[in-house]
Amino acid sequence: MSFNSTELKQIVLPEGIVTLKTDGIVYVKYAVDTTVDLDVQARMLDAFNEITEKKLTPFLFEAEDGVTVTKEARDNAIVMEESTPCKATAVLVQNIAYAMIANFYVKFNKPKRPFKVFNKKNEAIEWLKLHL
Repeated sequence: MSFNSTELKQIVLPEGIVTLKTDGIVYVKYAVDTTVDLDVQARMLDAFNEITEKKLTPFLFEAEDGVTVTKEARDNAIVMEESTPCKATAVLVQNIAYAMIANFYVKFNKPKRPFKVFNKKNEAIEWLKLHL
């Protein structure tokens, strides 16, 4: 099964790339060694709102090596959940450390919108398509 889709819009920031594709999913890839703090979180939220025109849309998040999230940003993520355009969130994890962090977030913050952790991109995309 092919998951290729064409880019409709893209926003490039120093911290990462936000892309809306023809499959209706927003792909977010955080850049190498990015520290996600409150400022980065605010810039990314602005990009999410711009690319989706503030419409609820499924999101797939990935992180390159060395990406970290500050405690303040982790705590703020659940507070700002309802102000994001994320209709459903899939987090693609490439290693055990990222998997532990993502699963910890789900277990303790209990997101109100659909949120799931994956280690296979095709499975994440198929799940997100259920939320289009």
